[in-house]
Amino acid sequence: MWTRTSTYKYNSYFSENASRNDNLEQQAQALYRSWFVDFEPFKGGKFVDSELGKIPKNWKIVPFNEILSISNKKTEFNNIPEYSITNTGIYPRETKFNKQLSSSSSDNKLIKCNDLVFGMSREILNWGLMEEEIGGVSPAYTVYNIDNRIVNPVFLKLFIRSRIELFRDLIRPAAREGQSVDKQVLMAKYIFIPTSDVLDKFWNIYNIMVESDKIVSKESANLIKIRDSLLPKLMSGELKVSE
Repeated sequence: MWTRTSTYKYNSYFSENASRNDNLEQQAQALYRSWFVDFEPFKGGKFVDSELGKIPKNWKIVPFNEILSISNKKTEFNNIPEYSITNTGIYPRETKFNKQLSSSSSDNKLIKCNDLVFGMSREILNWGLMEEEIGGVSPAYTVYNIDNRIVNPVFLKLFIRSRIELFRDLIRPAAREGQSVDKQVLMAKYIFIPTSDVLDKFWNIYNIMVESDKIVSKESANLIKIRDSLLPKLMSGELKVSE
């Protein structure tokens, strides 16, 4: 069972890595746009018409109703960390708000790693891909499981982020203040799936980026530990700068 200690440790971890994750996200989005928006590696090849415009030949077009299934599963017990969704992703709720969703979180919807989640807003589309192990969100949110046998969840996130203008029509007025997601409109959307050889090359480059980022993060963490160890001794005079 998730404990308050687990929540504290996770939130500390999230804060320490937020900046690093933002940087990696920007790099990943730039790589994705080059390959799958501007089609730079495929220029000079044969393109065909599709529901998403011209795409390289032999790529598949798949409707969202084949890759998404709605989830209404409850967390069922308290102390699972609560999240909120903005137009830039999913965040621990306490980093955005001072108040819990309710005195009991057992009625929150359960979100797990690689779930697609839509939040509430008046004018902008709040959504994100859950990247942590487990969490809970308001029952008003909409949660989808992604069939990773058809599409990689990260590829889907990058696809939506790079074509966000195609998804603005998902917002519709709700009975309560804010928005709800038009589920029928979402399920009628399409995504393209490149051939396996193209995806293999893309993920090889993407994984190199991720591993390089992890190395930099580890080195930074080690430097922080050294600083935190030495600074009190320097300030107290226990250790001199010359030493």
